[in-house]
Order: sequence, then structure tokens, then C-alpha cells
Amino acid sequence: MSRILFTCRPLSGHFDPLLPLADAARSAGHDVAFASGDPVVGRARDAGYQAFAAGPPDTFRSEWAPRFPEFTSLVGDAQRRFFFGQIFANLELVPRAEDLERVMTSWAPDLVLHEVAELAAPLVSAKLGVACVDVGYGPLVPREVLETAGAAAAPHWRAHGLEPRALAGLFRHLYIDPCPPGMQIPEIVHVHPVQALRPATGKAPAGEPPHWLSDLPDRPLVYVTMGTVWNQDLDLFALVIDAVGDLANLIVTVGRQNDPDALGPQPATVIVRQFIPQHEILARCDVVVAHGGAGTTLGALAAGIPLLLLPRGADQWSNADRVVAAGAGRLLLREELSIATVRDSVSALLHQPHYRAGARRVQAEMEAMPSASEVVRSLDAFL
Repeated sequence: MSRILFTCRPLSGHFDPLLPLADAARSAGHDVAFASGDPVVGRARDAGYQAFAAGPPDTFRSEWAPRFPEFTSLVGDAQRRFFFGQIFANLELVPRAEDLERVMTSWAPDLVLHEVAELAAPLVSAKLGVACVDVGYGPLVPREVLETAGAAAAPHWRAHGLEPRALAGLFRHLYIDPCPPGMQIPEIVHVHPVQALRPATGKAPAGEPPHWLSDLPDRPLVYVTMGTVWNQDLDLFALVIDAVGDLANLIVTVGRQNDPDALGPQPATVIVRQFIPQHEILARCDVVVAHGGAGTTLGALAAGIPLLLLPRGADQWSNADRVVAAGAGRLLLREELSIATVRDSVSALLHQPHYRAGARRVQAEMEAMPSASEVVRSLDAFL
């Protein structure tokens, strides 16, 4: 039995993609633990794993955001360079590396798996001589973004007595890629070695749908979400409801930090909740309107559902571009948003079959990718 440590930033979109690998490793007899900040530490423990506190909690954003008020105006890869350079490879890396070195010295893992935005793991693993495997959560992060991360991380490598490695130490041993080929960026051909992994999307529940869903009128169903982080703009939810409410039934999740009642009274055909596990409803949807986060995007495509993507930040513009390139959805930028453009886009996704055909092509690619259990067996070379 080997010890495998999983590390990630303390957000659902960074933790959830690691869970299938952790479950498969545990089922294969390995001793598995997590290292992250709150609330992921608690979630890992709730899932039955030993978990260590490492790095800032998810509330850290409230501390650094006032220092960088301009970041919200950045778009596309410009914003991603900000996050990977200023935040992931600088502000977060320093306290997380200190905690992670303490954890790894005492727990002594044989192998570390980290998601690619958690950049302390490559540094500490290099310092302690432990193999470190990188795990993606969507399309590959462009090299230009990772070069920014590498430059920001370099002083911290030197502070630990290490010669800085290219791209903040990523891609040294193995990259686990959960992105279906039809969604991937061409730069993937320059990464070696790569192990494909069927992305984690959850399973649709068996049996009859809940009564609140089965009681809806017989017409298309549209799911609207802006994820767990980029959901502060309640006016955007209201715009989508106004645009689509007479075309379809709507399920709207506004996030746990928001109050559904803030959107006002809604007709019986519009269900507004804080949170619903998306795998419970995706298989019953006809269109997803979302921000473009990797988890929501891959979840919808795993169910063969076309998307209208309204990017808010981080990797969402890139993910939306990949969906459009795959013929699986549409994209509206902030300056293009209106009741008319959202209505026209959702109507096209509902009634033009080539969008669903594009989503189903990606769905078929995902179904052909190796399972988490198969991927864990491939890790034996590092143990």
C-alpha cells in the first residue's frame, strides 16, 4: 500500500475533479489524504478522507481583492495571467508551501497529485524528492499563462534553495487530462506524457424525477447557473429569466451566498434555488445557460446538452471558445448581453439540431476516455 496525497485550491471547481481519482486510489488499497484550505478540508473529511489544512481558506479572496480592484475589468487570458501570476503563484503559494512542506514531511506521501492551479505542490515535491502528478480540470492552461506563473513562482523556488523550473514546475512527470479531444487546445501536443481521464460529472439519479420537476408543464427545460464563485450579479439571472421564461421551463440556481427571493416572485414554470447538484437535473435538461466554468461545461456536455455561455471570469472565456469551436453551443460576451440576444441564442439551441449533435459528439468522446480506476493503475509507475 502506498500513500497518495491530493492537493488543491479550496474551491469546489478545484476539489471535485480530484475526487474520482481519490476514490479509485482508495478502492485500489492506497492510503489517501487531502491537503487544502477550508472548506475543502471539511468536505474531504466528510467523504471519509484524512485531510490536512494547507494554505489559505476560500475566504482569502476577500483579503486580496481590494488590493487589485482592476482585476474584474480584465478579460480572457489577461485575467488568467493575473490569477496564475499574482494569486496562485505568488500570494497563495507562499503560505501553502509552508503548510504543505510540514504535511509532507510528517505524513510522507509516496506520490502527490495536485490540480494545476495549486502551485505549491510542484515546489515542495521537488524539494522533498517526491514525484508530483498534475491534474487538469478543463482544457489545458495556455503556455503563455503558465509562463507568467513560472516567472512569479521563481523567487519562491529560490527562497527554498531550488533552481526554478519552467512553467512553475508543471509537466515534469505526468499530466492527467480530463478534457475531451474535441474541447482541447492544440498546445496539448507539446505536453508529455499525458494520461486521459474521463471527467467527473456525477450520475443522473435513477427513478422518477422529484415532484417539483415532474409537475412542470410539458415544454423544454433550461437550466441556468453561474457556478459557485462568479454568481454575484443577480441582474444577470433576472435578464435570463425575462428572456427565456416564455420559451421553456427554467431551473435557476443562484448560489449558496445568494437569496432566491431577491429575484422576486416567479411563475410556477420558474424554479429558483440556491443550489441543486447539477447531475440530478442535467439529464432532464434541453439547454444549459451558464458562466463557462469547467465543471458545469463538462457536466452539460457529458449529458449531451448544448450550452449558452456568458463568461464572467477566470478560464470561462477560453472554455466558451472551445464549446463554440466544437459546435456544441453559443457564446455571448458582456457587451452583447440583452434580452433579445439571450432569447435568440436559447431559441437557436432549442430548435437547431446541429448544436445538440455537437454536444453529443463531445459526449461520445468523454464516454470513450479511461475511467479513474484505469488511470490510478497507470500511476503504479510512480509508486
